Amino acid sequence: MADLPSLYENRVRFAETDLQGIVFYGTFFTYQDEALNEYFRRLDFLYERMREAGFTTHIVHADMDYRAPARFDDVIDNRIRVDRIGRSSLSFEYEAWRQRDPTLLAEGNVTHVTVDLETDEAIAVPTPLVDRIVEFQDRPPDRT
Repeated sequence: MADLPSLYENRVRFAETDLQGIVFYGTFFTYQDEALNEYFRRLDFLYERMREAGFTTHIVHADMDYRAPARFDDVIDNRIRVDRIGRSSLSFEYEAWRQRDPTLLAEGNVTHVTVDLETDEAIAVPTPLVDRIVEFQDRPPDRT
């Protein structure tokens, strides 16, 4: 993955760790989702704005590869960007880095499909959203 922008920082809470003392693997999907929400926030395109425009997004794919353990009180730097825009989909790259080292903890992808609010059918990614993504990112996403 290329250099991803840092968008969301969190400190590992005790409740996010397991009996082994490391962050439970599924928690990284929550961190990924928080970074994604921050991405949309910075675009000024949160779900309320999508709904006003008559669409929303649904997650259709998510994966995560784990590289190193995170532990209680680690500060995690969550990085995310759109790497590909399809006809009706947005694919995001994600990385989680421990700040103090820095060490790559996890990396993954999540894909959203834009859907019409009334029909729940996939629609083309709306042009205003595409324009904001291209304007926001240092490196534009691939288009397929």
